[in-house]
Amino acid sequence: MSIWTREELLQLLSLWKAAYKAASSGQSYTIDGRTLTRQNVAEIRAQLSYLERQLAALSGKASSLQRILCRTVRK
Repeated sequence: MSIWTREELLQLLSLWKAAYKAASSGQSYTIDGRTLTRQNVAEIRAQLSYLERQLAALSGKASSLQRILCRTVRK
């Protein structure tokens, strides 16, 4: 069960994609002595992956990356 609605996930994905585009043009910039440092691109990618997995789970399309493998070792 997800804590997100489909609409919330789509909105968050849109925001994080915009952040990715902005960070792709430069990590930081300065205007009038004030510096803005953007989020790390790797962190943005991690958030995008998380949100995509949540959306897939909500849609019932769990990815193969979410599988858990258990083995029993017998001696």
